[in-house]
Amino acid sequence: MSYQVLARKWRPHTFDEVTGQAHVTTPLRNAIRSGRIPHAILLTGPRGTGKTTLARIFACCLNADGGPSDSPARDNPACLEIQSGSSTDVQEIDAASRTSVDDVREIIESIRYAAAPGKWRIFIVDEVHMLSTPAFNALLKTLEEPPPKSLFLFCTTNPEKIPFTVTSRCQRYDLRRIPTAEVTARLAEIAEAESVEVSRASLLEVARAGDGSLRDALTLLDQLIASGGGKVEDERVAELLDLIDRRVLHEIARACMAGESAEALTACRNAWQSGADARRLGAALLGVLRDLVVLQVAPQQNLVEAADDELQALRALSESAEPARLRRMFRALLREQEDLAWAPDPFAVLEMAVLRLASLPPGDQVETLLNRLDALEQQLQGAPPRGGAPSGGAKPAQRGARNTGGARSAAKRSSADTAGAGAGAANAAANTAANMAANSAPPPAATSPAPPPHAPTPPAATPPVPAQTPPAADAPLAEVFAQFCSFAQRENRGLFAALEGGSLLARGEGVLRIALPSELAVRRLEQRAREFDAVCARFFGEPLRTHFEWAGENAAQKPANNTARENAARENGEWKRRALDNPAVNDAAEIFGASIRDIRPLAPPGENP
Repeated sequence: MSYQVLARKWRPHTFDEVTGQAHVTTPLRNAIRSGRIPHAILLTGPRGTGKTTLARIFACCLNADGGPSDSPARDNPACLEIQSGSSTDVQEIDAASRTSVDDVREIIESIRYAAAPGKWRIFIVDEVHMLSTPAFNALLKTLEEPPPKSLFLFCTTNPEKIPFTVTSRCQRYDLRRIPTAEVTARLAEIAEAESVEVSRASLLEVARAGDGSLRDALTLLDQLIASGGGKVEDERVAELLDLIDRRVLHEIARACMAGESAEALTACRNAWQSGADARRLGAALLGVLRDLVVLQVAPQQNLVEAADDELQALRALSESAEPARLRRMFRALLREQEDLAWAPDPFAVLEMAVLRLASLPPGDQVETLLNRLDALEQQLQGAPPRGGAPSGGAKPAQRGARNTGGARSAAKRSSADTAGAGAGAANAAANTAANMAANSAPPPAATSPAPPPHAPTPPAATPPVPAQTPPAADAPLAEVFAQFCSFAQRENRGLFAALEGGSLLARGEGVLRIALPSELAVRRLEQRAREFDAVCARFFGEPLRTHFEWAGENAAQKPANNTARENAARENGEWKRRALDNPAVNDAAEIFGASIRDIRPLAPPGENP
């Protein structure tokens, strides 16, 4: 008798032998017990999870001698015929090779005849998504109203390719990837039955390589047994599966957590010399960092799949690590992992990523940054209001302090995940928080809270107090706009960036008309009109309404003979306007609260870079 591979030899013949699909076997067994047999069942799921196997078992349960029964005997003659494919009442059809309407017509003609000698006429259609659209349409009527005692069992790995008119006529069951622990346990049972000596660590690696497919795992185990005889060595498993030595991964993680850059690079080089691929090494290191974080958060929940020896090593490693630092290392490596697929030298990218992990600052430096933010908040709460406080209204410093909480919380979240927060980053974050607190304050013209009963009633509205001496009403518009841009740069850099290249068209009667060089700048400032009006009120000392206009709309009204000075200014500002019109540059400026200080082209204008 010819040799049978393990995947076929140990194929389940009853529902009890199916691994990891209890959510499917339970309703199928209940349907048999209660007699509520549907006329069409769709079994979907990843490869090697038991779709066709469950279809055969269900057919055996219905046509077994003395059935239907949800647990027929393995040596039942009808079941043996179905499992071997020789039954006349159960037909298996490969839709990948029979996709046409003519093939479906054969099924329609065959289903008209009653089962003999069985009880049900059953059609198992494997890879049903491969049928053509006309073939699906030809099957619809028969699928909706089949003859009595007829059953369709559809199996597929791509249910999204099946027309909805077909899936709506079927009971659908989705098979899942089998958990690694269950695959490992099943492999251990089969190895013991086959008298094969293999360690649990090797079985765990085989189960991981199977990626939730028991059939793939059994194929790998069969290959290992063939190469090692009756005993499977761990070294042979690592060589055949091209595994990365877990001890090397642990050494890289330990060196990165300890800040030992040289040791981390040496461990990476050892892994590379052993033949490890850079992308696979990065992915494996990412998995180790995940396991360390999980062991710190939930050490007793069995959420880490590893051999006993490796699990003990991971626990010891996780106890010596800082949780926040591990999470920042994970995020930093994840960002670098995305670049490995496109890098000309992937291993060099991985080495730089490992250096970055090893140079991440410890949590006490990040705590220093947070302490400085706390000190900044206290200063804002106790600072005197700029330009004096209006009577009956809240102090500007207090309004800023109330809004500082959101900025401080955002800074805390950002600093916890930032790879490289030092003293310079602390100063930048403190300055950014101060700007956010000042800019997020509501307009000074807001209604003040109600005074106590014994206090005199304040005026209905108090004019805002300017931050500096407002310009005269008859001052030249160009000079006013230049002063306002300088003020906006100090108050809100995001608004100042959008004002670059603009001009003040008119000022009077509580209205400002500003012309901007691009439609994008107009839309940006219109979306932030409330912030802009608040800055205008602080500069001019009175509430103003602003109208933004695109300078291109009035281009036809401009004189054709521009002066040489205007042409030179336009030429010098062209590069900055292009940058300001770029959505990516604008988004970056808003996110980081930055402004464009200088732009240098790759080549002089008019020349190819």
